[in-house]
Amino acid sequence: MTTEGTFNHELLESIFRTSKKTIQEYVREVDRNNRYRSIRGQTTVVGTILDDRAQLIDLYDACLQQDAHIRSVIETLESQILGDRYMLAKQNEKGKYVKDIEQTHLIQGSQFDTIIKGIVEAKLYGFTLLEIMPNTNPKTGKLAEVNIVERRNVLPEQKVVVKRQGIWYPNWDLDSATYNRNYILINCRDLGLFSATTPLILAKKFTVANYINFSHTYGQPIIHGKTVSENNGDRKRLAQDIANAAQNKVIVTGLEDEIEIKTFTMSNSEKIYTSIIEFVNSEVANLILGSESMAGGMQSYVGSTKAHQDIFRERIEVYRRFIENVMNEEVLPRLVDMGYIKPGLEFKYSNRIEMNNEDRIKLYGLITDKYEVSADEIEKEFGINVGRQINVLSADSSLPSASGSSSNDRRIMSEEEYYRRYGHPRESKVANFIMGAGK
Repeated sequence: MTTEGTFNHELLESIFRTSKKTIQEYVREVDRNNRYRSIRGQTTVVGTILDDRAQLIDLYDACLQQDAHIRSVIETLESQILGDRYMLAKQNEKGKYVKDIEQTHLIQGSQFDTIIKGIVEAKLYGFTLLEIMPNTNPKTGKLAEVNIVERRNVLPEQKVVVKRQGIWYPNWDLDSATYNRNYILINCRDLGLFSATTPLILAKKFTVANYINFSHTYGQPIIHGKTVSENNGDRKRLAQDIANAAQNKVIVTGLEDEIEIKTFTMSNSEKIYTSIIEFVNSEVANLILGSESMAGGMQSYVGSTKAHQDIFRERIEVYRRFIENVMNEEVLPRLVDMGYIKPGLEFKYSNRIEMNNEDRIKLYGLITDKYEVSADEIEKEFGINVGRQINVLSADSSLPSASGSSSNDRRIMSEEEYYRRYGHPRESKVANFIMGAGK
């Protein structure tokens, strides 16, 4: 679909080479980028492709396609930035963000998920070009089409999109007023986080291949047959019987013949392979999520896990802040200009603390013990319909009486809990210094 001020991204011609990638190719592409960065301030060449990262994108995509661990890390990251975690809100005079429910509904759906993924991928790949079409879906009233333009055809520093990868003409200038309304170039001005993970994953891929060859050679047990006969024919016959026993499950030997199965213990060579693989997985998770334990790694003790959870939350907060800035500075102004959303609103992630179910239950137990929580909040958080909150005392019983025991005390708490909360036994007489001790 094309409209005025857009080009058909489906007509872009790209070359995909994502198999048999090597570290040497990665080094060559980094050298190419270094040469461009060295001369970009000295040249004003027009009509020449300089910032071509197509082959670097091939390396990034190859690692993402062929390594299960980094795919799981990216899925974990996306699980923390998508969903009902964000809103469109307006800040009131007290500095509190008030959610606009109607406008927030317009930015929830598959097309806005594409926008947020594209923004996060800008940190991973180094850049993203978003195409936002002004059309709306007549059934849902939401944006009908949002696309991430093929990165192999985008020259991010030159702000140009070429129709054919590696060929200058025809092209589209993203700085022109014609395309500025519908296209958003998010350029982090570096090679992205994948530039650090790619050499590690390429090394891991060859390590795994060598590990498989090693296991084929040394991983199978050896069957050792012993016979007292000095005759080569008898020895060959025993060897053949042992070989056939793998299929037939039956072997008959002489009284003095012996058969032993010898397995290899884990050697230093095998430890080298497994250590390299674990090291790469740890480094990739630490770089993207800030914590390997959040990507499935095991920690030795509970305190370590909690420390990693804190680091993980801080890293997710950085991603969310980056998304908020791009949305408020680049995306929302264009959507307002298209008439899709009302002006004066900000894109904001909720301040809800991310925690596991056990910690969430403990938190709600603490809150409901001291504050009255609406039934709607409990249903929204846990999906459970509840009635009236029974552990909330009336306002009259909030102050200690002269007799020490309130008429509204329904004996819900044990004597021990009552003492821990109020600092005196249930039936003791406590002077009320607020109301006057003599009353």
